[in-house]
This record gives sequence, structure tokens and C-alpha cells, in this order.
Amino acid sequence: MRVPSATDLQKERAILFAILLDFSVFVPYVITVSHIGSIAMMAEMLRGGLLLVVEGAALLALRSVHRGRTYFYDFGIGKLERMLSAGVGALLLLAAVFILVRVMQADEPAPLPPVWVAIAIGLVVYNLFTNVAPLLPLWRATRAGTSIIVLSQFRARIAKAVASVTVVVCVALDVLLPGTQVALLADDIGGLVGAAFMVVIGGGMISEALPDLLDRALGEPLQLKVNAALAAHFDRYEQLIGVRTRKSGSVAHVEITVGFAPERTIADVSAVTGALRSALQSSIPDADVVVIAAPYVPDR
Repeated sequence: MRVPSATDLQKERAILFAILLDFSVFVPYVITVSHIGSIAMMAEMLRGGLLLVVEGAALLALRSVHRGRTYFYDFGIGKLERMLSAGVGALLLLAAVFILVRVMQADEPAPLPPVWVAIAIGLVVYNLFTNVAPLLPLWRATRAGTSIIVLSQFRARIAKAVASVTVVVCVALDVLLPGTQVALLADDIGGLVGAAFMVVIGGGMISEALPDLLDRALGEPLQLKVNAALAAHFDRYEQLIGVRTRKSGSVAHVEITVGFAPERTIADVSAVTGALRSALQSSIPDADVVVIAAPYVPDR
């Protein structure tokens, strides 16, 4: 079993801190929404709950990678991560539709008891804090080393913090001006903003997951790096037979088959394939590169 480094533990602690903060606000949100029926808070609750699932899965995946527990899967667990991401993205879209239906069916809000007014305002302000507080440790974790999981969590946290500012304003107007047209409009706007963020985040998660699930080839910038490495070593092999690429999670898989003349020695062939593999791994971080040596066939 691999021992995680200090940088690995820093990344894990940053995500765990964000999860604990989100969980601390989720349960009070459920109780408060069930009493006051705020659409803006309901949208925040649904989005936060679904993204909490993603954060938990990201932490488990990160811990497995850092401790070398993915050796049963030769190509990593990237597809599993993407499947979960796509599923949560679809749930976010459904939640956005639910919020839109609630906005269209919303009635004039009834005045709230003072205790629930205080709880609602305090809760949305605390939720804003939970979305802002993890930004610094997540930013430090991204600076400590390249990690797609940590970077995606950092970007999602920024989006949640921006959305929370709108929710704070809308809920404050809703509970401080009960029974007015301003309160109803503010609650509807808060719900619509929350639904819009769900559509953007959910659609982004699905569009990002589909290429990996369908084994689409690497994008043009990475393909150019593959071509550059092949061109730099073109005089060391007789034939380029095939190149296959795909992406699984954050790992780029590159399979290259090159042909060698029959008189070439094993040591010579190994030196060429090793140099080609090293060149690709240095130009594409976290790449899984396989270089296959095959017999040179002139008519191929």
C-alpha cells in the first residue's frame, strides 16, 4: 500500500473540511425549509445536498488514488467517477425543473414567527460562510500540485459562494417583508437563480463526463503533444502502425504501436520505446503511456 505524501494529505484535508462544513448546514436547512417553505432556500438545499454527494465521492476517490488502492483497475477508476458525476448532473437538472414548477405554483408567503425569521437569516449567512471558508485551503491545495479533483472542487466552491450571496439577499427580503409583493418576488428570484446554477453545474457535469464514458480521443492540444513526441523520434523507428488515445477521469491513456526492422536488437528497440514513453509522460502529466513494438511490414 502506498503511503500518502504531505501534499496528498493537504488535498484530502481541504476537501474534508469543505464536506464537514456543508454537512453542518445541510440538516438545519432541511428543517428550516420544511417550516418556512422558502423556494430560494429550497433551491440552495437541493443543490448543496447533491453536490455533497459529489464531494464525498471525490474524497473517496482521492484517498484511493493516494493510497494505491486502484491496482485492481488497470485503467483507474476514472469512468466510475464520471458515471457518478453524470448521474448527479442529471439529478441537478431534475431539481432545477422541480424548483421552476414550485416558482410557478408559489402563493403569497404568510408572515413568519420572529424565531423562524432569525433562524432563516442566520442560516443563510452561515451557509455563505461555509461556502467561502474552504476557498483558501482548497486554493492552497491546488497550488501544492496538479489535481483535477481538487481543482474542480475549488471551482464548484466559487460558484456556490456566488450563488449564496444572492440567496442571502433574497431570503432577507422574503422574511423581513412578509406578505408583500417584494417578498414574493425576492423568493421567486432566489429560486430561479438557484435553478439556473443547477442547470449550469449539472449540464457542465454531464457534458464533461460523456467524452470519457464514450472513450473519445484526447483533445487537439494533447494530440499535438503526442505528434510532437512521435516526430522527435521519427528516425528511430521504421513504421508508425497506430496511435490510440482516450481519457479516463484525469488520466490520459496513450497507446502507440511502432514497427521495427527484424535486424534491430531487443536492447535497441527497448531504448527507443522507453525514450518515446518518457517524452510523452514528461509533456503530458499523469499520462498512462504504452508503446508497443511490432514487426516492420513494408506493405502495411
